Amino acid sequence: MMKKNTFLISVVFSAVWFIINYNGTYFWCDIIIRDGHYGHCPFILADVLDIFLVVIPFSIFSLITYPMKEEIFQSWWKFSRIWMPLSMLSILISPSYANNWMFPIEKGNVAFFLSLAFVCISVFIIINQLFKIRKRK
Repeated sequence: MMKKNTFLISVVFSAVWFIINYNGTYFWCDIIIRDGHYGHCPFILADVLDIFLVVIPFSIFSLITYPMKEEIFQSWWKFSRIWMPLSMLSILISPSYANNWMFPIEKGNVAFFLSLAFVCISVFIIINQLFKIRKRK
């Protein structure tokens, strides 16, 4: 049941992310704000998209671990349920724009590198658990 709920929730969040990103922030702000003055709406919506960017690799790995044994899923889930809120918080507190030309630390870069780290660590956890299960047999 936990696998199914995790997979469905992550797929819904990913689908919403793709729909909002495909149409663009100005399109959605035009629907939300009818008076023609966008204000900060596109920037806030772009920040929300950056924050939820980490849900896409999460949904991919929930799909990968869905047919696997419960032990593999649980070990990955222990890592993911801590990683996801921490990465979202890190993206939230990172600046929207960086003035540093050499190491630009901004929301998009933080989201990309945290997603990349999540993918690498998840692959390591899954492969490690697979080898542990094969050793026992």
